[in-house]
Amino acid sequence: MTDLEEDLPPGPPPLMELARQLVAERTRPRTHLAKGYQKTDIPRDICSTKTLGRLESGRYRGVNLGTVLKLLRFYQTPYDQADHIARLAEASKARDWCGHYAGVVEDRGWFYQQCEDSASYMLFHSNSVLPSLIQGRAYYRMLRDTTRIAIEGEFDWEEGEEFRMARRERWIESERPAQLLIGEMALTIDLGPNKEAILADLREIAALPFAEVRVIPFNAGRYELQTWTLNLLEYDDGEETVINVESPRGSGFVPVDSSRGKFFTGAAKLASGMSIASEDFLQ
Repeated sequence: MTDLEEDLPPGPPPLMELARQLVAERTRPRTHLAKGYQKTDIPRDICSTKTLGRLESGRYRGVNLGTVLKLLRFYQTPYDQADHIARLAEASKARDWCGHYAGVVEDRGWFYQQCEDSASYMLFHSNSVLPSLIQGRAYYRMLRDTTRIAIEGEFDWEEGEEFRMARRERWIESERPAQLLIGEMALTIDLGPNKEAILADLREIAALPFAEVRVIPFNAGRYELQTWTLNLLEYDDGEETVINVESPRGSGFVPVDSSRGKFFTGAAKLASGMSIASEDFLQ
């Protein structure tokens, strides 16, 4: 990266994630190449070492989709993964990346998962269910067993459970700090015959030194964030915060420096201030 590029501000989340994915594809182990390719191994007719460095910096906004696709072909990137990376390249050039990317992210939230796995700090809020990151097997199976209306299309509950558990384990192993705000409703509804297992699992999560699990009690009254599910992801090195929200009125990514983004960050602080530690609530 040149001195000029080091002075540039980090790009929007799709651009930073594009850079991470390109580095990961270049450096993944291959037969006879334990550390993948060096930058100098890339054919000059694809791009120069300087251009590759720019693409992998996460700060270069002159991304060319054709160059990205040529690189992925050279790396022999699996089709599905290449398609996702191409979408990142397209989103990185959009004026409003939030609105652009919300329309192409697939059902499993691939882009969001990539952002979550690289976040240095996380904040979650849900008023009526446990945030998905801390749902244990007993809780997930409660959701499965109480779902009476068939979900349109094929949905593999077992695959979903393993995906959820692997995601949670990655977070626990990373020891990244997270605050999780839960409405009292999520813990006072009928949790079924496995209630004790669900609460025991929640206590284990709350005991982790990097997890701050808090409950917003009914007596706190109405609060601004109540009708929203919020996932807020912060990063080191000044990279833009990612805000992902859901509500009956819609869902998607919200720019942190927009008026709506400031609403959500402010509402999260207020909700946190009226919450109590889950240990105190569950005693």
